[in-house]
Amino acid sequence: MTASPVPLSTAVAPERERHRALVDAAVAWQAGRPRHTDPDLFALLCGAAEESGGGDGVSPTRWTRTGAAHLLRCDLPNWCAGRRCRWPDGEVDALWEWFDFLHATGRVDPSSDPLAELRKPLCCAGGLDEDGRPLPDGAPPRVECECFLPYRETALLLGELARDAVDRGEDVLAPLRRALGHRGFPSPWPDGPVTDPDDLDDLDDPSRWSGSGP
Repeated sequence: MTASPVPLSTAVAPERERHRALVDAAVAWQAGRPRHTDPDLFALLCGAAEESGGGDGVSPTRWTRTGAAHLLRCDLPNWCAGRRCRWPDGEVDALWEWFDFLHATGRVDPSSDPLAELRKPLCCAGGLDEDGRPLPDGAPPRVECECFLPYRETALLLGELARDAVDRGEDVLAPLRRALGHRGFPSPWPDGPVTDPDDLDDLDDPSRWSGSGP
């Protein structure tokens, strides 16, 4: 005989108690806002963050873009499955509100990614628009997927790659296109490769590399 699911309120009761001060502060912060989140959902986010397997050091107050994506994709369903409770609706909206609460009240860990980056997985995989509202049914995401890209290291590496490309007079995306085997970027020579050695000096002109290509 299959056991009945455990009610969410019962499953998160230990988290509600352990994070009572933080959850109560979030509920109080929402008092003057149009959205009001079930405190059990806030407690669920805290509990799932504590057990996150994403390897980002995520906690109820420390978040990364990849950690937020991992929470939605893996940690929340795993947490619920381990407690035999159903995965509730509204967790994406709750996480948006949680990020806003932490940011607005100065409770977010300073090593977290910027708020705009934390919201991206909620827009990409969570079906929200840039203001946190649900997208119409069937509407594509408004952002490109960066759920698997660590924000800080990716930004640093891409910045270094772009600076090197500029120093070589290339389009900033040319090294990435070459690395991926894409051949759609503009050629620096309009009539095919340069074969006359006297014409090689012309390749130093950055205008030959203008445009970003398709």
